[in-house]
Amino acid sequence: MQQQAGEGGAVLVAEIEGTFVGFVSGWIEQEHNIAETADSNRFGYISDVCVLPAYRGRRIASQLLNVLEKHFSRAGVKRMRINALAANGSARASYENAGFVPYEVVYEKIIPGYPAG
Repeated sequence: MQQQAGEGGAVLVAEIEGTFVGFVSGWIEQEHNIAETADSNRFGYISDVCVLPAYRGRRIASQLLNVLEKHFSRAGVKRMRINALAANGSARASYENAGFVPYEVVYEKIIPGYPAG
């Protein structure tokens, strides 16, 4: 994560009174999808957002995402993307509160006959 973030990205840490409370990590991705526009193929990818449970609900994730957005903007990036598990409602709500909207939907089906896990 740190190695990838070192190439046009960042790992940002949130602290409250010197205590670590969370972080965000992201970098610039350049894809070559012919179905996308040029500015859609270059985007800031947010790989991780973490806020410790005791500090959730204080908009720390939104603040971290906002600072990372400014970092990407200075690099000429127009779009940011982040993934979340469909069942992680709190993460999805946090991202939507930070201005993210659904972009791509991935569907999954468990194949019958195989044990879960």
